[in-house]
Amino acid sequence: MASGRVMNFRLGLKRRYPKELLVKLGESEADVAKLVGRKVVLEDAHGNRYVGKVLKPHGRSGVAVVRFRRDLPGDVIGREVTVLAPQAPRA
Repeated sequence: MASGRVMNFRLGLKRRYPKELLVKLGESEADVAKLVGRKVVLEDAHGNRYVGKVLKPHGRSGVAVVRFRRDLPGDVIGREVTVLAPQAPRA
């Protein structure tokens, strides 16, 4: 299992996307490209678990955009995330 660190929310010019985070997952864009589509688990200070999915690389420095199912609190910035191993396709 891989891990990474939350850097910030994905930001627009006039808004913040509360379901999407920028997460540092590797050292290069190629490292992140291998993780696209995998599930990500994030746990906050209160023990709440948030499940998301790696959408795409963000730039060339190993940062990925991760979309979660629920809105995230601001105190998750700086927390560790776990990238789960890919699941086998269902038959």
